Amino acid sequence: MLSYIKHILIACIIICMSYNEIISQELAPDLYYVDLSGSESQLSDLRGEVVYISFWASWCGPCLRNFKKYEAIRSQLASEGVILLNVNIDKTEDLWLSALEVQDISGQNVRSTDIEGLQADYQVYNIPLYEIVNRQGKLVYLPDDPDRSIVDAFIGWLGER
Repeated sequence: MLSYIKHILIACIIICMSYNEIISQELAPDLYYVDLSGSESQLSDLRGEVVYISFWASWCGPCLRNFKKYEAIRSQLASEGVILLNVNIDKTEDLWLSALEVQDISGQNVRSTDIEGLQADYQVYNIPLYEIVNRQGKLVYLPDDPDRSIVDAFIGWLGER
C-alpha cells in the first residue's frame, strides 16, 4: 500500500511540475483592436514579437498609476524590443481618447473592438490585467521566484526564435 501511495505522489509531483510548461504552451487568443489612426488590427499581426499586453480603462485608478509607477521598466522593455500593447476596454472611444489626452502612456495605445470576446478569452473582469505573449504567439508567465528579474525574463523571450 505504501508503495502505491508513493507512486501516486510521484505522479502528482511530475504533473504539477509540468503544469507551468503546459500553460506556457497555450496559444494566446486573438484580440481585435483599433489604433489611434483608426486602423483595425489583431494580436496575431504581432506574431514574431514579444508582446506585453496591459488591459486598462480610463476609470481605473490602479491602471493609470501603474503606467506611471512602472514607466522606467516599460521604457527599458520597449528599448529591448518588447511591444507594449495597451488595450483599452472603455465602452466608448471618447473615454479612451480623453484619457490619452491627459495621460502619457508609452507603447501602442489601442482600444478593443470586441470587449465581450476579450472578457471571455482573457477573463478581463478585473483590471489592471497583464498578459505576455512570446514570439510564437503563446502566453508565457513570469517566474514565481521573488528575486526574479522581469527584464531578464523578457530578454530571454526576445532571444527565442
